[in-house]
Amino acid sequence: MIEPDLYDLVVQAKSGDRGAMEEIVELFQPIIQKSCWRAKPQERLDLQQQMVEKIIRAVFAYDLESIPDFTQFTANISESE
Repeated sequence: MIEPDLYDLVVQAKSGDRGAMEEIVELFQPIIQKSCWRAKPQERLDLQQQMVEKIIRAVFAYDLESIPDFTQFTANISESE
């Protein structure tokens, strides 16, 4: 079975597929865990929950119609540096 890429998962999650949203969160778990280890032990669970909430909000806020082409992408990177 071919696993869907992140874009496909976002499309599915935005249409209400809870399983797709769970897969997205799972994809980001290594980053979440790494970030949580930098926090105080008593703050780790709250931080993890906040990060998951931000991921979910980002998925629903992501505009699938305005994906930049390569030129726009590189311009965005240059502006952020």
